[in-house]
Amino acid sequence: MASDALLAYAHFLCIFLLASMLVGELLLFGKSLSAVAFARLRLVDRWYGIAAGLVILTGLGRVFLGVKGPAFYGGNHVFWTKMALFVVVALLSIPPTIAYLRWASRAAADGSVALDDAEYGRIRTFLWAQVSVFVFIPLCATFMARGL
Repeated sequence: MASDALLAYAHFLCIFLLASMLVGELLLFGKSLSAVAFARLRLVDRWYGIAAGLVILTGLGRVFLGVKGPAFYGGNHVFWTKMALFVVVALLSIPPTIAYLRWASRAAADGSVALDDAEYGRIRTFLWAQVSVFVFIPLCATFMARGL
């Protein structure tokens, strides 16, 4: 029972880390990025990916090592909705990451990056879309915790 609680705790910490990195990325993103801001943005994006991996690993731990077991999760439609939302967030995170990698090669001599309106708007839309979908994942978890 204690190991199940620790698995849940680890999973929650990873989810909080993931959410923090997503919000951090949104807050750091700007139309004009100094070299320092751009480096921070890429670092936060990297940690966002790491956090997503940790959420998956700890989630798998809960499914296969937790008290409820795979049968509970496999047959739960809310769980699969939650997984689908997670995949949507993951897919929405790809264009910003690719953009950051591309921008690194075109950064100014001082390491700064300036975006045009279209580029800025496109990536900002992807960031907000991630947040907009992400907020429904805890709702699914709440429903699952109450047996719905």
